[in-house]
Amino acid sequence: MKLPVFVLTQNNKLESHTLSIVFILIAALFLSITSGILAAYGDLYLLVMLLGIYGALFVLIVPSVWIVWLIFWSAFLIIGPSAYFIRFTQIQWLTVLISAALFLPVIFNLLSSRKNILSAQFSVNLFLPAAFIFLAILSSIINQSQLGDFVNASRHYFFMWSLLLVFAFGLVQADTFTKLWKALLIVAILQLPMALYQYFYVARQDARMSPWDAVIGTFQGNIDGGGDGASMSMMLLITIITSIALWRERQLKLNWMILVLISGIGTMVLAETKTMVMLLPVLMGIYYRKEFTKKPLETITVMIGAFLLMSTILTAYESVHYETSATFKSNSQINSVYDSIINAITPNPGEDSAHVSRVTLLVNWWNSNVVHGEVHSTVFGHGIGAVHSSKIQRGKIARLYEYKIAKTTSVILLWETGILGHLVFFLILLFGAKTSADTAKSEHVPATHRVLLRVGSVNLVMFLITLPYASFHLFSIPIQFLIMLMLGQALYWSNFIKSAKYLSVHK
Repeated sequence: MKLPVFVLTQNNKLESHTLSIVFILIAALFLSITSGILAAYGDLYLLVMLLGIYGALFVLIVPSVWIVWLIFWSAFLIIGPSAYFIRFTQIQWLTVLISAALFLPVIFNLLSSRKNILSAQFSVNLFLPAAFIFLAILSSIINQSQLGDFVNASRHYFFMWSLLLVFAFGLVQADTFTKLWKALLIVAILQLPMALYQYFYVARQDARMSPWDAVIGTFQGNIDGGGDGASMSMMLLITIITSIALWRERQLKLNWMILVLISGIGTMVLAETKTMVMLLPVLMGIYYRKEFTKKPLETITVMIGAFLLMSTILTAYESVHYETSATFKSNSQINSVYDSIINAITPNPGEDSAHVSRVTLLVNWWNSNVVHGEVHSTVFGHGIGAVHSSKIQRGKIARLYEYKIAKTTSVILLWETGILGHLVFFLILLFGAKTSADTAKSEHVPATHRVLLRVGSVNLVMFLITLPYASFHLFSIPIQFLIMLMLGQALYWSNFIKSAKYLSVHK
């Protein structure tokens, strides 16, 4: 397929390659000499700075697609098990900083392209992320946020957006999208053996109130505490609908689709993620919403199957989890799935334990800001990092509460960036979903990519729905990667279509 003129490539002329090699050799020589000098003096901070320079140079030299794959495998298969088994949580910073370094090839490619940087297709899908980053920084400045809070929260707000630009501006080939999605199906299959180990050898031998929290697959968590089960389940829902969509369009073999379904459903049964399971019929309903008039029998059958599957999984939680946990039954008033769901949606403003409901967290924000007439903090928030907690410090708002309040993305954004920041983030997902859905209708886009664009649109709507439920939009590197992939592919093919139409008119 012939790519349109907007796509930025890394194929330069022979002269450019020669100049690049000469530059790299000179830079390597300079850094080698500087490293020796700094090592002799033993200045730790300068050595760390030098490592940062080495990392930036590495990102500039290595093809962007290699960096993307490095981030992918690190996000889905490395940082999670490293934190779970050996408590090496700092490795997530490496992934985030590599993502931040990806801004460099984006800038260099924009500046080195023959077209002026201002002539690129900058749409609302790029304006909104820029506005979100601007508002996050502005909120921190006007609130005079502590530097530690800002740095701690920066990994959640800023650095992963480089992936969106890499995908949108075509620094990787279009077939990379397909490969990433199919690699994600492999990741989903790998969750089941990991979940089986965690359920039988970790959770079953745990005396905690909710030992099933230890079942998180390859996602980040603590073997002695909770984990990122919601992110894992969200990823599994995404892969389930993706495998079904690809199979329906004959882009995936039946046995692979069945394997993904079995792995996804089996893992969710072991992990006990009620809300994500309840979203299964919603996900199917959104995907099949336009199929009802064309294939009503198939649509009705799928929806009935989705509801039955949801009911079966929720019922299985009773025997797989609740009835096998003596500690849970003897010390908790929640003895069923129904009780757990009701407790999650019931406001309990007087409760000060770790089990404060998500509705209560929203009520607390409303009472502390809107009811008290705090216009400034209601609109702009208290600055990023205000509700964040780490091993070394807690944000200024987090210190006011005995329990964790950074449980959902909506709560985090409302406290830290205000209504304005939350609205912009909402619009990023909304316009991304619309662009992806519109682009999926174009005949200029290959069939496989039309399927992935439609799946991406459905999944972005799911991310909208889960804003008040989970915090994985900001706190989970794998989920952030998927969001950037969906937004990036939508913008890439949107620009592709515009360029293709422009070329056809001016032939």
